[in-house]
Amino acid sequence: MTTCPSGHSHHVQGKALYTAIAIAFFFMLVEVVGGVVASSLALISDALHLFTDVGALSLSLVVLKIAHQPSTPTMSYGYHRAEILGALASALSLWALCGVLVFEAIRRLIHPEVVQGPIVFVIACIGLIANLVMIRILHPSQGHSLNIRAAYLHVLGDLLGSIGVILGGLVLWITQWNIVDPIISLLFAAGILYGSGKIIRQTIGILMESTPEHIDPKALEADLKSIASVSEVHDLHIWSVSSQKVALSVHLVAKETQNALSAAHRLIEEKYGVHHMTVQVEDPTHFEPRFCYDCEKTRS
Repeated sequence: MTTCPSGHSHHVQGKALYTAIAIAFFFMLVEVVGGVVASSLALISDALHLFTDVGALSLSLVVLKIAHQPSTPTMSYGYHRAEILGALASALSLWALCGVLVFEAIRRLIHPEVVQGPIVFVIACIGLIANLVMIRILHPSQGHSLNIRAAYLHVLGDLLGSIGVILGGLVLWITQWNIVDPIISLLFAAGILYGSGKIIRQTIGILMESTPEHIDPKALEADLKSIASVSEVHDLHIWSVSSQKVALSVHLVAKETQNALSAAHRLIEEKYGVHHMTVQVEDPTHFEPRFCYDCEKTRS
């Protein structure tokens, strides 16, 4: 498992976000002006997406600072979940953007407007360059944080949108087929929805404390049962505090308490990469079998 970013990585990520925000904001202004002059919905929608990039990147920057605040007695896990909330907000903002684009694209399909193809083509090429620069800046950091990955997805979606706008501008320039502009916007919206869906599923899974995708709970339970003197494994819980921090708790029934505890710690750390764990070992002579699901039903 990838370890949590160090203080130096935190600084590098912050610097990358600051640079990307400045680039996105500048080229957003360029595309807004160009879209108004050319009367291009595709260009304005691309500028709108750049605006959401600015918001997503700014949110990522704020969340990055919050997530690295130290833990307190009342916030024992620290503020790592701020990363997940930021990623969810960023992904949901993409869905809101799609609603605006689809509405306006349908309106223009019904009532097509004249679009200036050459202006669209030239400005979209400039926007593509901006997206490529931001992608290069953010790529090294996006693997370390779900929050930055969501912002990276914003920029990647914008990159694909710029390519679509360039192709649309070229078609408009050659054919004057104005309906291609809203069609590109609809395809652009579909791509955003598809790409952000995975981020939303991941964040909801973490907030619901589901088992991380890279850990097989049945395999882990079988490995724990294979430890010498362990006769039973129960109350196994594995969940994500953040995209890079996994926690685990489990109860073992074993004759050799200390040996089983040491072996379980080594197994969980070395094979499954989990470093935050609570392992309780119980003596079989004093153990009374418990059935958690039945207990839950009785309480309810």
